[in-house]
Amino acid sequence: MGNEKIASTQVETFHQQMVELVKKYQFRDRNQILCCGISVSQCYLLEALHTHGPLTVNEVAQKMYLSISTITRIVDQLVKKDYVIREESAKDRRVRVLKLTGEGEAAFQASWKNVFQSEKIILENFPPEHREMLIQFLKMLNQAVDNWQFFCKRDS
Repeated sequence: MGNEKIASTQVETFHQQMVELVKKYQFRDRNQILCCGISVSQCYLLEALHTHGPLTVNEVAQKMYLSISTITRIVDQLVKKDYVIREESAKDRRVRVLKLTGEGEAAFQASWKNVFQSEKIILENFPPEHREMLIQFLKMLNQAVDNWQFFCKRDS
């Protein structure tokens, strides 16, 4: 893969479609409030802690592709809501880790129930025989983006 010529029109069309998809799906207002009084950014942070367990601010920033200052602001909001707590790391007392509280887990479950429902509606637009193909395509696209990001970091 990768040796065949790609027409510039294909690259341009791919770019246009990717930009439109990202704008519709991801570039909506990250501070928009979803259900349970949680913003899009807060929802993603809760998901990171739910999925990976306790994390440092740096680890969350890496996983969310956001700056440390942005993550700190989001964490502060979630701490005020009692959804996240900061604790001393068992490995290094100088480091603080972020953990979900019981209330944070409940808020995560409620908000992601709505997210999954909206994604189910998207999948329903595809014939059943194409859904698995779509999922596999998205996995391949994610891997291609990871490879591209790795390549860009090496050359800089």
